[in-house]
Amino acid sequence: MFRINLKFQHQLILAISLFASVTQGVAQDTKDELTRPFQLTLLYPVGSNGTQAIKYANNVSFNMLAGLSRGVKGAEFGGLANGSLGNIEGLQAAGLLNSSLGYLRGAQLGGLANFNKGELVGVQAAGLSNVNTDKTNGVQLAGLTNLSTQTVDGFQAAGLVNVSVQNTYGTQIAGIANVTAQRLNGGQIGLVNFASKVKGFQIGLVNVTDSVEKGAVLGLISFVRHGYHRVEIETNETFYVNATVKSGLPWLYNIYTVGFKTKDNKTYWSPGIGLGSMFPVNNKVDANIDLISRHVNEDEWWTKDLNMLNTLKVNFSYKLTDRIEFYGGPSFNVTISGVKDAEGNIIGESFSPSWGLSSKTYKKNQVKTYLGFNLGVRL
Repeated sequence: MFRINLKFQHQLILAISLFASVTQGVAQDTKDELTRPFQLTLLYPVGSNGTQAIKYANNVSFNMLAGLSRGVKGAEFGGLANGSLGNIEGLQAAGLLNSSLGYLRGAQLGGLANFNKGELVGVQAAGLSNVNTDKTNGVQLAGLTNLSTQTVDGFQAAGLVNVSVQNTYGTQIAGIANVTAQRLNGGQIGLVNFASKVKGFQIGLVNVTDSVEKGAVLGLISFVRHGYHRVEIETNETFYVNATVKSGLPWLYNIYTVGFKTKDNKTYWSPGIGLGSMFPVNNKVDANIDLISRHVNEDEWWTKDLNMLNTLKVNFSYKLTDRIEFYGGPSFNVTISGVKDAEGNIIGESFSPSWGLSSKTYKKNQVKTYLGFNLGVRL
């Protein structure tokens, strides 16, 4: 099985750097650009343009192994590597590596990596990595990583990581992480997303940003430094003591909660997660709509059977001080339980209150609905 180890990755990065530095060094001695319709090279300088290849841009270029040219005004194909000291207006495709020191208006297709020093207006697609050190105006597609040391104005998609050292105006999609060091005006989709400022959206397992001008962040953990952060201590009809943390944005925040109670010499505890939204009513009163799903453990560390409590809460809060709020409101609750007795019969949960709207036992689960209430203090 083909594996890419760290040593190989280091060698690849070194090769890209060496190839780019060599082409850049040669470029310092070339000023005049001439154009030829066709060139064929085995390995620079063994080719139809010889040592003068660095002075010529070509309409069509074939490099059996690796070649250098002043530019591309059409298409260039390389068995291993292509190097351009100037601009690319068309297509550059190689089995391993493409390098361009000018602007790219077209596409770079590399089996391993693509490097572009100038402005990219088009596409970079590589099996491993794409590097653009100026403005990216089109698409970067890589099996592992995409790097733009300036601003991405378009789209980045990578199997592992996308990095924009400055701004992103567009979308970043990665299998693991997306990073925009400054402003994100668009979207990020990945396991971990980071942007200094967001105008758009972040969707991932973990989202981190300093502030959101307009838009939303959605994930299991979303931290907005200048966002909505609250701690609540609550009592309700099902769990007498509840501790809750809310984090995100006022219009969309994450909820992390845990509840405890004792009943009939049994101890119950329930971790839960959810989403919520806050709507200001006036300068003293806010309204919160929360949707929370809990797994309830009945007199044991963890109840293995399905034992869920799903709650929709509508609360109204009153600000006692700048840091303390008192809140309360009604709730609608749905339990879904697959708890069984010793004979394997569905008996359902035992944590809900005695009153209810409905109760029905199906083949695998018992479902109950009931109304409730919430009272608490928010910090």
